[in-house]
Amino acid sequence: MKRNTLTTAVLAGLTGMAGMVSVSNAVNVNPDGLGQVLLYPYYTAHGDNDTLISIVNTTDEGKAVKIRFIEALNSREVLDFNIYMSAYDVWAAAITRDESTGGGMIRFNDTTCTAPYLLETKGGEQEFLRGAYIGAADDGGPQGHDRTLSGYVEVIEMGVLTGAAANAAEHVNGVPPNSGVEEKPCSLFTERWITSSAANGTGEWGPPGNPGFESANYEIDPPSGGLFGSGAVLNVENGTMFSYNATAIDGFWAEQGEHTDPENLFPSLGSGTRFDSTVFVNGDISDTNWAPADNIHALNHVLSYETLMNEYAIENAIGGSSEWVVTFPTKRFHTDAAPQGPIEGDTEAVPPFTSVWTADSPIACEELNLSVWDREEQTPDVEGGIGVSPSTTIEDVFELCREANVIRFSNDESLPDSSEIFGEPSSDVTDLAGYGYVNFNLPSDFQHGWARFDFGNFRSVSSMEGLQVVGLPVIGFWANTYTAGGVAEGTLANYGGAFAHRGSRTDLVSADD
Repeated sequence: MKRNTLTTAVLAGLTGMAGMVSVSNAVNVNPDGLGQVLLYPYYTAHGDNDTLISIVNTTDEGKAVKIRFIEALNSREVLDFNIYMSAYDVWAAAITRDESTGGGMIRFNDTTCTAPYLLETKGGEQEFLRGAYIGAADDGGPQGHDRTLSGYVEVIEMGVLTGAAANAAEHVNGVPPNSGVEEKPCSLFTERWITSSAANGTGEWGPPGNPGFESANYEIDPPSGGLFGSGAVLNVENGTMFSYNATAIDGFWAEQGEHTDPENLFPSLGSGTRFDSTVFVNGDISDTNWAPADNIHALNHVLSYETLMNEYAIENAIGGSSEWVVTFPTKRFHTDAAPQGPIEGDTEAVPPFTSVWTADSPIACEELNLSVWDREEQTPDVEGGIGVSPSTTIEDVFELCREANVIRFSNDESLPDSSEIFGEPSSDVTDLAGYGYVNFNLPSDFQHGWARFDFGNFRSVSSMEGLQVVGLPVIGFWANTYTAGGVAEGTLANYGGAFAHRGSRTDLVSADD
């Protein structure tokens, strides 16, 4: 294990500089929020909620970007396509309910080039699709459109645009309608993918080595990073908005990225080509190397926490509600053994996860310890017990079964049909039985305080150096609302806020321990 304190790195001169360079060249979570990969922990179109997302290119280079929308239960994709951004560009969209299907959809009026060019072909609207969990891809879970109403989003930079591709992505700013000024030629991106299937295509995007094609990386340079993003769950009726920053991963690609057609499931979070990972543990650098077949564990390492912490506030007198989003963005690479899943046909989960999702047993739950305190550092009476709803077989163990989980804090044992903030359905709702929000039932005098998940019992596979990561890869946030009473008629009385989870890490441990 390579482990150096920051003080040692500074005092060691050139040796220290080499250590810091290794950080930038390894997979890492960029604390400045810029990266080659962006992870948005949650979207919802349940109830009256819409979710807004944005991607910002802070560089002077055009970008080829894959965006993927993933449902919450088993991380099956519900939509992906390519975005071709110009320098300093922003792409923004809303995720909302499709009234015709009852599922989710996106709406946008952003003129950034996409492939397919949805603004032109579909008026900036695209419904979420069920093809990844029905038919030949049936994973045994719910098959309705409503399964697409919540989940999370991943964005992966595939490369930097050059030549004609870069020119096509550039905006024509301030051009009035019917002015006669040529609009940006977004058709280049769709035409290159369409004609790449023709045997006589020349200089178009197609498989490398095929006669007549340059390759999918023609006019695509290696990714350079510099993307950031944000999301916000907006409820117009309630007058609330819960915003968050996307988690930014840097050092995902070693050199050339993977530029693919819009219908391709790759690149994915398992496509990274750097096999070393770096995190800071109590001010020290902790890093290790992974076998190419275990590249997902490099990403897992930088996202993993031994403990996950945040607050709750459910004061009844002011209508307090608290819900946590706890998302495991790489879980599918360890648990989905159903048809067309990442570990299709396996009978055991890949560590650090322990439960496998199959078509015959379409649920993969992890048993977790959850401790809770009020603001006066009191804990619930152990003898009296503190349970969850629905109850688990082990009283002091908390179960999370989804990839993107919503935890509702309450001290009322009744379960509403949907959670107050994000509108996630109860597990009692027929079409999503067993997959709804999870209720954490607090004692009546626990109105506010904090809680902590303990992931210390989970271990990754071993790295090339025989080391294991302690914990689970996780992202998310806490959302909190209040409703003020006794205000003047016509005065908005709902308030809300969102707060990123905190966590603690432990150093890598020997596989022999």
